[in-house]
Amino acid sequence: MTFEGRTALVTGGTRGIGLAIVRALRREGARVIAIGKSSEQIAAFKSEFAEDPHAIAELADVRDRGALEGIRDRLTGLDILIPNAGVNTRVKALDLPDQALREMLETNLYGVFLTCQVFAPLLFAKPGGRVVITSSVSAVHGMDLRAAYTATKAGLSGLVRSLAIEWGPRGVTVNAVGPGIIETPLTKAYMEQHPERVKATIDNTPLRRVGMPEDVADVVLFLASDAARFVTGQTLFVDGGLSAGSAWW
Repeated sequence: MTFEGRTALVTGGTRGIGLAIVRALRREGARVIAIGKSSEQIAAFKSEFAEDPHAIAELADVRDRGALEGIRDRLTGLDILIPNAGVNTRVKALDLPDQALREMLETNLYGVFLTCQVFAPLLFAKPGGRVVITSSVSAVHGMDLRAAYTATKAGLSGLVRSLAIEWGPRGVTVNAVGPGIIETPLTKAYMEQHPERVKATIDNTPLRRVGMPEDVADVVLFLASDAARFVTGQTLFVDGGLSAGSAWW
């Protein structure tokens, strides 16, 4: 899967799964623009890629149309769009503060929709455009403490199907990855605080381990490559078999 001569844009690309995707794309030759909303994350990204002119960081909030349009207008072309940015708050549904609810809805769903809206015209410029959205296993596997998060991720799988229908005639495929329980900076502290949940995850995952960002990044590369040229409208779960079910019965 070579990406030489292709340009990719990754939101939430300065840490976690997004950063793993950026690294994988650069390894295969793509020019990559990573969007992050934290100045500290942008600085760390620039430090890592200081000697690499083809890994670029942009500061923007995916909920800000003007900021995204400003980035789009500076691009000369785009082949791969990866709306990956997302947030989560773990709390019972009845205890979820309104601000946290709005942040999840506006980042995970509105922000992804907006990202697709803003950058799609660049993808339409020539056949072969790729969109790979980061959904979640929670789109089909309900989870305690994550009612709003699972709702947004289920919405993304629906968005993928509809965009695949609309954009297929323009030569663009639209798919999603659905990560399972992945060890990232966002989840690591939670895992350290709740080792019993990590054990439960491993016990209920057929492959008997927690996922790593690289596990997801490699599948994103497949969906963004020519190997997936006849795949669209799908959510491919990268969850070690978690969504397949369990052997508890």
